Amino acid sequence: MSDFTEIHKSGPVIDVAHLQRMAGDDKNLMLEVLGIFRQQAEMWEKLLSPDTPTPDFMVAAHTIKGSAKSIGAWELGEICARAEEEARSRQLSRDEKFVWREQILQTLDAATTEIANVEHKLNMELLKG
Repeated sequence: MSDFTEIHKSGPVIDVAHLQRMAGDDKNLMLEVLGIFRQQAEMWEKLLSPDTPTPDFMVAAHTIKGSAKSIGAWELGEICARAEEEARSRQLSRDEKFVWREQILQTLDAATTEIANVEHKLNMELLKG
């Protein structure tokens, strides 16, 4: 079983500078990407059920990892990468999937909260013109 110790944050929940680079500093595109991420986050909780077969759990973790890295949610991406590697290496027990799910969802919740803050700031900047 993997070491489930918490990953220490090395920076912001969302790396806005990374997001700006990826979107070519287009605020509307940044808002669109963040909105898509938020919508997908609702679906991911279902995909991470402890009853999900390990190969499907691995695909869910991989999917979240890629999306997280695209918006600069490094901590979420790292946790998902670790869960993906565990699931790739062997069958996970229901309890192990539950622990990974809780870590991923806790970090995902922090990311979606930060996304709301970033979206607010971007919308305010767009309103100012």
